[in-house]
Amino acid sequence: MWNGLLTGVARNLANTRFVSRIIEGVDLHSDNRLAERGMLAQAFEFKKINKVQGDYFEFGLWRGKTFLYAHELKRRYRCEDLRLLGFDSFEGLPQVDDNRDNIWAPGQFACSEAELRKILRRAGVRDSDYELVPGYYERSLNDGLHERLTGRSAAIVYIDCDLYVSAKLVLNFIRRYLVNGTIVCFDDFYNYKGNPDQGEQKALSEFLAQNRELDFAAWSVYSPLGKSFIVRLRGRNSA
Repeated sequence: MWNGLLTGVARNLANTRFVSRIIEGVDLHSDNRLAERGMLAQAFEFKKINKVQGDYFEFGLWRGKTFLYAHELKRRYRCEDLRLLGFDSFEGLPQVDDNRDNIWAPGQFACSEAELRKILRRAGVRDSDYELVPGYYERSLNDGLHERLTGRSAAIVYIDCDLYVSAKLVLNFIRRYLVNGTIVCFDDFYNYKGNPDQGEQKALSEFLAQNRELDFAAWSVYSPLGKSFIVRLRGRNSA
């Protein structure tokens, strides 16, 4: 009797794990809004419905998974005027700035620009469909780049650079491109065991304290660590 009962329990547990793996696989290739892909689908739909003008900025590309989602969604939602802009060192993470509960290492997520372009090309993305900005952010996010982007705005910003120092540089850079309705997604917002004094949370808190005219309205929590916001510029009725 007990052997049969234990066998049944083991079988049910195995089936549960199997179903869980199926669900996880579907989430990776669906628009479940609790996963990165679904979060981006919501952001593109929000942009389309609300007629938010601007481009897609992604910081931290690695092997292009999220960037490929954005390219697919650009076509789905017929955002013809939206440019895909990707920013990465292509040498992996810089020196880790905070070792408390740290899970990162310098050089982690390295993928060369040439390799990323091959990945995108194999997926059917043409070189003319996007622009890459190489280099660590303290060097690449400079005045010359601002000049190249004159007149542009950001409809969607995807920040996946893991570290406080990187997120801080990104936020300071994108300030001038934010408009009413910009969606800003932080892929690792609840890293460091959710400590608000570390990582992307700390960078956003400091950024908002220095830019009182901005409001980041919490919008959606997604994936294991992510959180997204809707930008509002106080005192402005339009972008």
